Amino acid sequence: MRPSATLRRLLAAGAMAWILAGCKESTVGPASGSFPTKLYPYEVTYDAAVFKQRRDALVRDIPAGSIALLTTNNVYLRNGDIDYEFRPASEFYYMTGFDEPHAVAILRPKQASPGSSEMIMFVEDRQGTLVQWLGPVHGPEGAVQFFGADSAFEFASLQPYLRAMLQAGGASSVYANLDDNEEVRETFVLAAGAAYPVRDVDTLISALRPVKVPLEIAHLRRAIEVSSQAFLEGIRSVRPGVYEYEIEAVMEFVLGLNGCPGPSFPTIVASGPNITTIHYIANTRQMQAGDLVMIDFGAEYGYYAADLTRTLPVSGAFNAAQAAIYDIVKTAHDSVIAIAAPGVNFNSLTSLSTELLIEGLLQRGVISGSKGSIISSGQYRLYIPAGMGHQIGLDVHDPWPMDASGNRVLRENMVLAIEPHLYLNAGDLTVAPAYRGVCARIEDDILITSSGCEVLSAALPNTRAALEQLMIR
Repeated sequence: MRPSATLRRLLAAGAMAWILAGCKESTVGPASGSFPTKLYPYEVTYDAAVFKQRRDALVRDIPAGSIALLTTNNVYLRNGDIDYEFRPASEFYYMTGFDEPHAVAILRPKQASPGSSEMIMFVEDRQGTLVQWLGPVHGPEGAVQFFGADSAFEFASLQPYLRAMLQAGGASSVYANLDDNEEVRETFVLAAGAAYPVRDVDTLISALRPVKVPLEIAHLRRAIEVSSQAFLEGIRSVRPGVYEYEIEAVMEFVLGLNGCPGPSFPTIVASGPNITTIHYIANTRQMQAGDLVMIDFGAEYGYYAADLTRTLPVSGAFNAAQAAIYDIVKTAHDSVIAIAAPGVNFNSLTSLSTELLIEGLLQRGVISGSKGSIISSGQYRLYIPAGMGHQIGLDVHDPWPMDASGNRVLRENMVLAIEPHLYLNAGDLTVAPAYRGVCARIEDDILITSSGCEVLSAALPNTRAALEQLMIR
C-alpha cells in the first residue's frame, strides 16, 4: 500500500528538514555520574537532588514513626504473550525518578539526620536469558548508584523485609499507593496481614506537585514545543477526503522525530458529527467539505505532558456560524489568559469564561434567555460540558488539591492548560438551528510567572485568520 498524499508530503526531504528545525535534541545531562545508553529518559530528566528534596518533604509530612511505601505500575498483558508498553506510576516516578517495573521504595526518616529521608528500594535484578530477551536493568546496585537509594535489594526480598520490619515495630503506620500495583498489594497483605491499616499517600504527594521546579518546566517546554511543531504539520494536512487517522499519524510521526516516545494521551481528531464527543479517539472518519475538525493532542517528553487543542475548518475557511462560535470562544480564551497571575483564584477564571461564553451566545442569538438564569440553573452545562482548564505535569490532568476554603489559587511556576469551549449538540433545541452541531475549543498551555503568565504554546497560532492561512494549499 502506498503512503497517503499527506504522508508522502511529510516524508519529503524538505518537509523533514522543516519538522526538525527548532526541535534539536536536548543536551541536558545527568546531574552527576553517567548512565547506560539505554536510559533515554534519565539522560534528559534525572536530577538526584530534586528527587531527594521531594522525599524529604514527604517524610516530614507523615507522622513520626510512620513509613511511606511507594510502588509503580505493573506490566499488563495486552493479548497473547504481548504486554502493554510500561509507563511508571506518576507518584512513584515523582518521588524516585525510577522508571522500571517491579519496583518499590520505602521512605522513612533518617535517624542520624533530622528532616532528611532514607530510601530503601526493592527492584528487579535480571540475570541470564532474561537479559538477552528483555535487556539489562539497573538492579540493586544501580538503584543506589544512580537514584539515591540508601540501600537496595532484589524485588523478591520485599515480603520478608516487610514482615520483619512490621513485626519489630519498625512502623507505627504505613502510607502507601497500593492501588497502583495489585502484586505489591498482595505482597503487603502476606507480610502484614489483611487487617493492617494502610493510609493513602497520594493526597500527600499531590500537595507537592502543583508548583513545578525548573527541571520540570524545561521538560514541559520541550513537550509543548514539539507538540506545536506536530500541530502545524497536522493543520497543513487537513482537507476534505483525508481520514482522521491520517492526521493522527502525521502528528505522532513528528513526535518520534523529536525525541518524544509518543503522545501524552490518545490523540483526538474529531470531525463532522464526531466533534460533539469530547473524548472521541476512534479517528476513523473521512473528513468532508464543510466539516469542523477538533484536534486535541499533546506530546509526552521525559514523562511530562503537553495538552493543546485547535478547531479547524476542513474546507480551509470557517463559515459564518462556525466563525461566530469560534470568536466567542477566542474572546473567553484571551480574557482568561490576560488576567492569569499569582494570587488569582482559578474559580474566578472559570466564572469569567462561563459568563463570556454565555454572553456571546446570547448576543449572537444562538440561545435565548437571561445570562443569570442560564448560569444559575445549570443550563450552561449544555454548552460548556467540561472544565475551563487544568494543571499539566507528569499527568495530563495533574493533581491540584483545593485549599481549606475550596479554592485553587494560582502560584508562580504552575503550568496550566487553558481550554474554553462550546459544544452545541445537533439535537439541542435550545440552540438556533444554524448553530446546531457547531463546536469550538481553543486550548493553550501557560506558565504562571511572577507577574502574569507566559503562553508556552505561542508558536501555534489560534486566530481564525492565522489558521486559515496555514491551511491554504
